[in-house]
Amino acid sequence: MVKRIIVEPLMSDEEIAQYESDYFDSSDFHTIINYDADVYSKTNDGQLKLLLKFRKKVIDKTLTDMALESYRTQAKVKHNNRGAAAGNLDYNKLPKFVRKYQLTNTHKFRTGYIKNGKKSASSLANLAPSNIAGYFDTQGRISTKNGNNVPCRLTSFTSNHSDLWEKSLPFLVRCDELFSLLTPERHYIQWIKANLTPEFNICETAFSTVTLNYSWRTGLHRDQGDFKKGFGNLIVIEDHKNPNTYQGCYTGFPQYGVAVNCRTGDFLAMDVHEWHCNTEFIPKRNKCEERYSKGVKEWHYNRLSIVCYLRDNMLNCRKENITRQDIEDLEQRYQELYY
Repeated sequence: MVKRIIVEPLMSDEEIAQYESDYFDSSDFHTIINYDADVYSKTNDGQLKLLLKFRKKVIDKTLTDMALESYRTQAKVKHNNRGAAAGNLDYNKLPKFVRKYQLTNTHKFRTGYIKNGKKSASSLANLAPSNIAGYFDTQGRISTKNGNNVPCRLTSFTSNHSDLWEKSLPFLVRCDELFSLLTPERHYIQWIKANLTPEFNICETAFSTVTLNYSWRTGLHRDQGDFKKGFGNLIVIEDHKNPNTYQGCYTGFPQYGVAVNCRTGDFLAMDVHEWHCNTEFIPKRNKCEERYSKGVKEWHYNRLSIVCYLRDNMLNCRKENITRQDIEDLEQRYQELYY
């Protein structure tokens, strides 16, 4: 039985925005969901807006094991471009090379730096164990020697580890199937747009890109760069090779006081354009084993999280104009695949 939950905002949009990059604990949420549920938020005019749909144990273990083996190593690679999700700026979490330079234009979760008397062209955030797979769109941060933005492309993981990528595809297809079953209207709109650029599409799904995170508690943020009319898809896999089991690390929407305990085999379709974050990790063992990364001691829990979505700017890489026939052909193909 699926429980239907209606939540009202505990803070205004302006109030919640002030907490960007902050952490929220489990005590900040009045509802922790660990069962099949559809959650709707009430808007200012009294209308209901879908916030999330959650289903327990709907992804087979053979598929989650394949995804874990494919993504485990890549998810642990750290990057400094995760912005507010990486939390409030912490000098000890910045890339080591930056620590010898003077920081400049420092804000709550980003900073620039001065090297050889020149200000850096871009800002950076705390390092976070987060990476991407699949395809990625044009980015203003990255440019070619002639100054043009890098076009849509394979991510380095997908290009350099094609065997692992191929191994994970049945898992992603299952996630797409669940997306279509839970939120068909959102899925249809996203699928049509994703398949207008088939060369940057994952196996005829509604996805272009996958974000991989390992043992990472995110600060309050809203996802950027993904398709606004679509929906995010979150899956968690607990790494059986890592003994550091945990409780907590719920995926929460503090503006509404509701959070979800997503674990292996579960599927969460969520509005990633609402403010969200993770609560604290709580070790199930008396002492969580420590891991050293370049001399820095850090906690290392066994949580791999996977987010499947469509990058909004992929369509900019389409070479031909879109015709009515293109749309009709895709509508027919959609019927063949999903009905």
